[in-house]
Amino acid sequence: MSIKRAANLIQSTGQTCNKRPRISNDNSENVYGTNEISSGAQLQKILTFSQDSSRSIQNIQSFKLFLDALTSENNTASIIVLKEFFNLQQPIQTEHNEEIFLSDLMQTWSYASQSNNEKLLSAVPAVLALLLKTISNNIDLTPFGLKIGKTLLLKKQQELIGRSLIANKNREFILSPVLRLLRELSMYDGGSLANYVFKARSQTFKGLTRNLNLRYTGDGKEDLRKPSVRSNAVRFVLQLLKYLPVESKKDFLNQRDIISGLTRDIRYDPSFLVRDVLETLRTHVIMDVQLTRDAKTKILTPSFLGRIASLYSCNWQEDLDPSKASVDDIAHEFLLTCCTSVNQGALLVQSGLYPKGTEPDNKDFIDKEGGYIDLGLDSIEWLHKFDEKIPVRNVILLEFIQTLRPWSCIKQAELILSIFKSAPELIAEYFLSKKDFSFDPKLTTTWVGYSSFVFGVIQIPLPEYFGYHDKYAQLPPPSSIIIGNLLPHPLNHKVLVRSFSPSVKPLATYLVIKILCAALQKLKVILKMYEEASNASLSSIWNESASRIMEKFTERLPAVNVIITAYRRLDKVDLIQRHAYSNLLNLYYEVLPQIILEPNSGIPSVIGESLLATNKMSLASQDDVLRVLELENIIVLASSIPEVKWLSKGKGLSVSPFLAILKLSAMASLEFPMFHLKSVLASIVEETQLLQTKTNISALDCLIVNLRDTLINGAPEECFEFIDSCFIRCAGTPIKYIFMLEELVKEINKDESKEVAISLVSLAFLEQWPFFVKIADTSSLPIVASFISRHLATSIKIQEDARIIKRLIEKFTANCPVGSAAAKIIENSNKLINQIEIPSKKYDVSGEIFEDSDKPHPKLNEILIAEKEAFKIETDSERDLKLLVSWNTKDIEEVIEDGHLASLIILLSSKHLEVRKETVTNLSKIAFKLKESNFGEKEQIWLLLSEISETAKTVIDLEPLPSVISAFASQAVNVLKDPSHFMFPKLNKFLLRGPIWRIDKIPLMHRIMDEAPSITEKSAAENKWLLLCIYNGLRSKSDLGLYRKVLVFEKLISSYNNYSSPEFREKVIKILFRACMIDEGSTTLITRFSTLTWLEVQQAIASSPDLKSLHELLISSFDEDRIKQWSKGAIQKC
Repeated sequence: MSIKRAANLIQSTGQTCNKRPRISNDNSENVYGTNEISSGAQLQKILTFSQDSSRSIQNIQSFKLFLDALTSENNTASIIVLKEFFNLQQPIQTEHNEEIFLSDLMQTWSYASQSNNEKLLSAVPAVLALLLKTISNNIDLTPFGLKIGKTLLLKKQQELIGRSLIANKNREFILSPVLRLLRELSMYDGGSLANYVFKARSQTFKGLTRNLNLRYTGDGKEDLRKPSVRSNAVRFVLQLLKYLPVESKKDFLNQRDIISGLTRDIRYDPSFLVRDVLETLRTHVIMDVQLTRDAKTKILTPSFLGRIASLYSCNWQEDLDPSKASVDDIAHEFLLTCCTSVNQGALLVQSGLYPKGTEPDNKDFIDKEGGYIDLGLDSIEWLHKFDEKIPVRNVILLEFIQTLRPWSCIKQAELILSIFKSAPELIAEYFLSKKDFSFDPKLTTTWVGYSSFVFGVIQIPLPEYFGYHDKYAQLPPPSSIIIGNLLPHPLNHKVLVRSFSPSVKPLATYLVIKILCAALQKLKVILKMYEEASNASLSSIWNESASRIMEKFTERLPAVNVIITAYRRLDKVDLIQRHAYSNLLNLYYEVLPQIILEPNSGIPSVIGESLLATNKMSLASQDDVLRVLELENIIVLASSIPEVKWLSKGKGLSVSPFLAILKLSAMASLEFPMFHLKSVLASIVEETQLLQTKTNISALDCLIVNLRDTLINGAPEECFEFIDSCFIRCAGTPIKYIFMLEELVKEINKDESKEVAISLVSLAFLEQWPFFVKIADTSSLPIVASFISRHLATSIKIQEDARIIKRLIEKFTANCPVGSAAAKIIENSNKLINQIEIPSKKYDVSGEIFEDSDKPHPKLNEILIAEKEAFKIETDSERDLKLLVSWNTKDIEEVIEDGHLASLIILLSSKHLEVRKETVTNLSKIAFKLKESNFGEKEQIWLLLSEISETAKTVIDLEPLPSVISAFASQAVNVLKDPSHFMFPKLNKFLLRGPIWRIDKIPLMHRIMDEAPSITEKSAAENKWLLLCIYNGLRSKSDLGLYRKVLVFEKLISSYNNYSSPEFREKVIKILFRACMIDEGSTTLITRFSTLTWLEVQQAIASSPDLKSLHELLISSFDEDRIKQWSKGAIQKC
């Protein structure tokens, strides 16, 4: 029987055992316990190479615990230990004169690979990754990290990395640590090793495509602290995209399998990983100005864009943090950036509505003498080729948007609409190639979504000059493309007619009406553009093309009698529907009048019914308002048809249509003035000469005001019958009243050669007054007398001939019963002149105000009321970030002249750090280009850009540049490009003071407000320029704080007086108004500058709506508790 010798006996005799020792995979390493590390020498001893795998694993675990504690506690003593350890490391020279740092750890890793010890094979790269992560936060240890990185990128270590990367896919504990190590290597020291990692891609990219597909397969959700192999692989790839230099990044983007794996099935990734992918691709690929567009389009394939679009439909349950943007919002912004910018994504430059391969400036039509050969539209072959297929330049985008479902996802619809705005060439072809979708009006969710999408497409404005460069081309776009932009292909004649059949749901018909209204409004714009183009190009070709478009468009539309039939079928209570129909009919006439005037159109009957309804109208409820809106459309339509008799009582009418419309206008509130009705009344008045139109104040407006007072006093129907009778008589025989006027002129011995401002209807009132006095009852007579009295007093007040009006007063009084109330009322007409309020402006047909020559500005309180919403929108939305890259495509002169530079400077005050930094970089680039250009005033603008950039650098890392500084610099651009500008001398002196501005002061404020102007008689202009700067610079609470410190409000309030110009006072009020809309603004104005007391004094001196509006806002928006305590209860919120 043989006896087995003990191992210690073999060692003592010097004999060797050739039998390979068994490697135990149990937990026997726990027998060694962990070591508490207190010195660099101890750490070196612990990490010394040993073939005892269990001890090595335990020692590495001790090192890991040491690094974990260092990371969490930032212990200075531990950092000293680590630095001491690094200093004790002696690099080993290889046979190729390469230095190996941390040789013991590298040897342990090599041994783990040779012995196939998976635990050790996982532990070494894991602790190396943690080590690099730890020392990356300490600048003193950075050189040691670089040594580690260079060691890891030696051939032998690359092979170890490569072997780990191709481990079996179920060995996640081996794959993840080495991927983390590569990630830390790529991002270490600002990516200084990233390019070396990429160059070693034969090993570092091994199995990467496969690893990108190894998703989390456990139960529940993937934990951010324990990422899957795919998550680690994705993070490694993202770090390379962040830190690789441009040329290497281009090569990397050519690795299609890797880039494709990055987004393959991205919708199944956890939200934190999706955010990382989208934000990295957007910032470091799409927005990278150094990458060429060709390099970016390597990844922007239709399938790539489709994968990102798939994120719209994901439900991310783990997105519970409201401070973070949702994944679908990030995906939406990403796709918008990719698909709507020429320099940053898939969008190619195109020629708008001119298809690819066409020549709209064909010189064959131009003869040698500069004229053109008129061969007609049919002679241009390519104009008729695009009925079935339209060649486009943006093939990638077209293929991509065909995969989207805009009818079921709002964001997808918004994306397609944004793409169409940027590439209008796609609109017609998109609908032509999407023939599988029928627009048959069935009220389903899909149809409603699709109709809303089509409506949005039609509302997209046409590109300037139809997209052809900077002027109209010689030839128009193909008519089929124009029609495709007006009424997309699915909206054929059959479908549109069917939409108005009784079997279709009312909501479906309503949506079709909205689409048709939008199409008619767009056609109106197109015809105007054709008219402009015909003045500059081949007029006969453009005019013929416009006629063809109208013909084709009319063929697609439902006939007007179809609309009328459906309209008359509506119930009287379907108010919204009726208003929509009336609006459509109005647009039919406005854009295509020949359709409305067809013999069988049915329009006259509709107008008759509407005029009959005017006698029963009121504005007592919201429903009545909707009825009036419907009626307004029909009346505007009727105003263009000669057969309508406005001043005649038709069958069933108690008063003429003219007086009925007048009453409606009088019923309308000041907030709902019904300008369309007023325009109809104005045209009738002008045609019939009922009222004079010579005075600055409209006699029609005054008549409406007087009728409103009469209605308020509860005038009986008898009163309106009298007024109506006078109108009808005056319109029927105006010559009779002209003779009466001539007689009056003779009576008062007035010079007949001078034109007299008097309304003829006043004479009609006088003629009919004696007859009315005889038949009127005692209750009606004083009311009519009151109306006439106000009418005559108003006529004098608006500067009608006072001598004639006073003569009329005498005659009216003489025809009243002696001693009656009516006689006294009319006799006292002169006393009403100062009491009556009259309109202060004339209005045109669109409601715009005609200004008096001595009053150049609109009412400020109207501006202030509108400003509330405007300020909210302006402060809540970030400026267009496309400015950061769009200037690159333009000449430097264009950047300056078109305002791009001024707008870019404003971004220095952005709330986003990345935007501010990118803006400084872009301004430096513009300054460099400007220096090399031939721009006339380049020296001054270059100096401005250099100084604002240097000033911004001192603060933007911590906070935005004060808005007033960026506003000042932005306005300065327009000054410096024009040496004759009144601000040019002062700005030049300011720029010569020093390279960095003080941001705790407002530049030039005291020099402008306290010193003489640079150019004589330009003081007001300089103050206006400064106030605009102060106004634009007041956007946030920090801006308000700056203004408080430099006493801006004190300066403005003290300068506000009766001797300052109205324009200056207006701007001061607007600045104070804006200050009130900022958080704590009203409180600051009251407590620091006694603005409330100042306002009360100003209102006592000269009350105005402007001061009243400001006072109301100030009272309603202050901090109630603080003001109550400050004023000891004297000031209360209203």
